[in-house]
Amino acid sequence: MEVQLLKASAPDAYRAFSDVAQQRRWVPGVKKVKVVRSDEKGRALEVFYEFGESLAYALVYAWDDAALKVRWVPSSGVRDGVSGSVWFEAAPEGCVMHYQLEALKGRSPEHEHDVVQAFVGFLGQR
Repeated sequence: MEVQLLKASAPDAYRAFSDVAQQRRWVPGVKKVKVVRSDEKGRALEVFYEFGESLAYALVYAWDDAALKVRWVPSSGVRDGVSGSVWFEAAPEGCVMHYQLEALKGRSPEHEHDVVQAFVGFLGQR
């Protein structure tokens, strides 16, 4: 698990992370992001991702607005997708981001760290 103090409020960080259309700007290596299904609030329930020439998969998302938590699992039949979660907790000078993958599935040991640092950079640009 990667834990990071952010300067944004927990609700603002949660909203920024939840904006799937913006993930192409900050998720390391992603070339394409396409929302397959959305809920009644417009949040992505299933998203197709493409990385380079050889890696593509879909993830299914579950949203917990009260806990400021997002959980994802690979779509049915997907081999290369990863299960994980992120949640944001209020802190005196912003919030704490908790980012966790259940397995790296061929990704580098630094993958969680790299994703969190990319998100930190994205928040700093907003």
